[in-house]
Amino acid sequence: MKFRLLLLAVLFLSINSIGKAQQKQWRLEECVEYALENNIQIKQSELQAKISKNSNSQAQWNYLPSVSGGANYGLNSGLNIDPVTNQISTINRQTIFASVNANWVVYDGGRKINGIAQNNLNYLASMYDLERAKNDIRLNVASAFLQILLNKEILEVALQQENITVLQANRMQKLVDAGSNPKGDVLQLEAQLARDKQNTVAAENALTISKLQLGNLLQLEDPSGFDIIDPKFNDPEPSTLLRKPENIFNTALENQPVVKSAEMRVKSSEEGVDLSKSSYLPTVSFSGGISSSYSDQFLNFVPDGNSINPAIGTVQGSGDVVISNFSQATGEFESVSFGDQFGDNINKSFGIGVSVPIFNNSQRYNVKNAKLNLELAKTNLDQEKNTLKQTVYQVHADARASYNSFLAASKAVDASKESFKYAEERYKVGALNQFDFENAKNSLASALSQQVRAKYDFIFKIKVLEFYLTNAIKL
Repeated sequence: MKFRLLLLAVLFLSINSIGKAQQKQWRLEECVEYALENNIQIKQSELQAKISKNSNSQAQWNYLPSVSGGANYGLNSGLNIDPVTNQISTINRQTIFASVNANWVVYDGGRKINGIAQNNLNYLASMYDLERAKNDIRLNVASAFLQILLNKEILEVALQQENITVLQANRMQKLVDAGSNPKGDVLQLEAQLARDKQNTVAAENALTISKLQLGNLLQLEDPSGFDIIDPKFNDPEPSTLLRKPENIFNTALENQPVVKSAEMRVKSSEEGVDLSKSSYLPTVSFSGGISSSYSDQFLNFVPDGNSINPAIGTVQGSGDVVISNFSQATGEFESVSFGDQFGDNINKSFGIGVSVPIFNNSQRYNVKNAKLNLELAKTNLDQEKNTLKQTVYQVHADARASYNSFLAASKAVDASKESFKYAEERYKVGALNQFDFENAKNSLASALSQQVRAKYDFIFKIKVLEFYLTNAIKL
């Protein structure tokens, strides 16, 4: 019984925590930060930047000498020459060889230096590409965030219109019940209420879809309970429009990563030209090595302290043995230990190498291709600048048009409110029929919707202009 109660308590707390998590409302800054940490495209750009960084580190390490070591064990039987003693042998033999070799290219025509510079520029370009991907996510998140705010206000307008129709229908029902108005007036209002409810449902669906779109952009596992905090915008200010688009473009050239990345690609291609030309120059390298060996047939004579005078021949005719006047030590041959042999058999070497290219008929095409890649990188840079300029000028013009649309929509709202107020007063005293009154109400709803759309369209375009000025976006 206690276990069941504990299980129910845990289940209740889990459901409660899930409900609280789904009720969390996100600020724009939280949405942007979460998207930057979890978006797949950002992760791909980060991995590409890490690859470029590793390539840059590898190019720097390539400037150091290369060192390699090796060892070999051999077992021979039958007739062979011992590589340690250089003696012919027919017995089983075991040998061991070990060596350490180093090679250092001290001059290669600048290939390594140019390679380091090129890889460093490629790494910087990849970092700018990463920042570009982050900026795209920031803009996409801000656009989706503003779309939710827009749909919320459109829903609010739809609900207001529905509430107005509900009040009118209730009032008209009382008049019909009292016999002051025909039943057809109530039916007309019920039909209008049905249309208002349909508009409300459509607005609710649009709001739900916009929330799901932002939740999916954030890579949320379950975006069904996603919602945002309304920052409560004031009427948009056109102060940014006072700046000339040319000035905004010049500022964007200095801080937009898309241009910085293209500039790094141009510099990298310049290093690529020098890198391809370096193959025409000679290469100078130092080399050195140390090695040693061991053979179990390598023997060492150990004297026993005695000596003899060996025979050196016999006298012809008599056959008497001739004894040498020089004594010779006696003793035994013993195998030399592994450690002693490796210490005694050390071989050291050092060399200087020079390689001069004489003819390589394909190298000139590598140089030509490197120059073409440089021209391609320059055209890409010009294209990025041109695209940025067109975008800034277009956004500036669109923002100005959106602001004018907002002003016009605001005036239309003011006029529609006055018209609806006058129509409502006339409708209450029976001086205006139901059809004309509904037209006045619908005109006000349409004006309010147009004002909301123009407002958020202008806000987004102003934020884009501010983004090109500051490389950041805030609401």
